[in-house]
Amino acid sequence: MNTRLWPLIGATAVLAFGSLLPVYANENQSEDAPIKQEIVAKETVMNLSASLAEVSQDNQAVTLVTADIAAKEQAAKEKAAKEKAAREKAAKEKAAKEKAAKEKAAKEKAAKEAAEKAAKAAAEKAAQEEAERVAAEEAAAAEEQASTAPSGGQTITMESTAYSSDPADSLGGGHITATGQNLLENPMAVAVDPNVIPLGTRLYIEGYGEAYAVDTGGAIRGNIIDVHFSTAAQCYAWGRRQVQVTILG
Repeated sequence: MNTRLWPLIGATAVLAFGSLLPVYANENQSEDAPIKQEIVAKETVMNLSASLAEVSQDNQAVTLVTADIAAKEQAAKEKAAKEKAAREKAAKEKAAKEKAAKEKAAKEKAAKEAAEKAAKAAAEKAAQEEAERVAAEEAAAAEEQASTAPSGGQTITMESTAYSSDPADSLGGGHITATGQNLLENPMAVAVDPNVIPLGTRLYIEGYGEAYAVDTGGAIRGNIIDVHFSTAAQCYAWGRRQVQVTILG
């Protein structure tokens, strides 16, 4: 037990005992008993006063300790509140950074996809333009070759279609003809109905030029001639038309 509390306990006991004694004496004395007075020495009074002063000082110490404990508890609460606010602020900043990073990544991904899409479209456009250029050059060469038809021979008006040996072409009919000609090596060829024009016949087709009848087809029946081109673009450009076909031999 704290030794500083002993005076406080002693003083409390003295005061309690002192307050009980007159009551006890009053209850036990006879009505006729004379009141006794006792003179206390000055030194005794001074000692009692010192004891009461010490008790007062101990009470003040208790008050100071209590105030110190309350101040420490308040400081601890304030510290905890500041730490909580700091954690919440850090969490918000982290969430904001993560959100910004995700948005940046999404924008970069969208930009990359857009660039790839644009590059692909540009490449497809360039390939289409190149195919059209080649088709135009071949068509011009064919027209130049066909500008002067050879003289002599029988001329027949026929309906003409076109087909391609390009494997990627939906109009493709293979690159080896019915007579064994490789169209990838020699593209100037036509498909005919052998009952109208015999296979192996050398022909001159208006707008196409000279070619041999070296191929047949399931849809080539009667007065129809099917001219060969290397690409589908040339076939579409040729379309379906009436031509003059001259048998050269």
